[in-house]
Amino acid sequence: MKTKKKVMLILILIVLILLASNILATSNLVAQVKTSTNELEAGQQVIITFGFDKYEQIKKGINAFKAKLEYNKEIFEEVKQSDFQCLNDWEKLQYNQATGEFIAIKRAGSKAPEDLVSITLKTKQGVKATSTDIVFTDIVTSEGEKDINIVEIKTTINIIEDQTEKPEEPKQEKITSNKYTITENHIERILPNTSVAQFKANVTVENVTTQPQIVFTSEEGTLLAEDEIVTTGTKIQVGKTLQYTLSVIGDIDSDGKITINDLAKLKLHLIEKQLLEGIKLKSADINNDGKITLDDLAQMKLILIDMLKVE
Repeated sequence: MKTKKKVMLILILIVLILLASNILATSNLVAQVKTSTNELEAGQQVIITFGFDKYEQIKKGINAFKAKLEYNKEIFEEVKQSDFQCLNDWEKLQYNQATGEFIAIKRAGSKAPEDLVSITLKTKQGVKATSTDIVFTDIVTSEGEKDINIVEIKTTINIIEDQTEKPEEPKQEKITSNKYTITENHIERILPNTSVAQFKANVTVENVTTQPQIVFTSEEGTLLAEDEIVTTGTKIQVGKTLQYTLSVIGDIDSDGKITINDLAKLKLHLIEKQLLEGIKLKSADINNDGKITLDDLAQMKLILIDMLKVE
């Protein structure tokens, strides 16, 4: 009986030694991950290199491995088989796009630390600044005798804002005035007998670099000098993009003044004998109420006899 007990104890001891050696072998081998960069902008790529290290307990050489790739699909474009590249004679890699699992083999067993595979991941357009982990889980390898389970490993990638200096958008050319009414195509409520220089003194030009900043052209197409009078129908070019037609108060006949002739044209319009149109109709609105009525005629008459000041 004592002999049997001794044999049993020896067998148990041998089993424990074998188990201990197996545990030691599986605990030493580790996975390692290297990245081509730890910072990415939207639309950029990173190459992840996956391999093994600490081969002290590997004797015959590992010749197969399997692992699972986990990544944020809201940040990275979906990884495909073509994004994998075997390294150091590892081959016949297969990738399950649905589960993230991939597997490969090697003809001659690997006995020294080496990279096994590289994977290219690309960030999606429009992703915001954040940090994200790329994780390798369920890692298993083998020398052909037993499965060797390896602890999962991860690497962190920082997604950063685009560092490219964006060209400054050109500022919009603009003309403003505290005295005149400026609409999309017209500048209205200009007083009679206003010269080019006086008009320019009552407007502000913004974001215009061309010289001269404002070009004045008569209805006939001739350029106006600083001392010439602007009239209803005068056109101005502001910078490279803006064009306006001017409306002088009461100046229906486009001579820059209020005269008997303007009064006559307004009377004909009111009885619908010769209707005014466009910019001339705007100039006939003496009281600035948006309509042409008998009151405009009465006010024009008072202006002509110096009993009302045009404003």
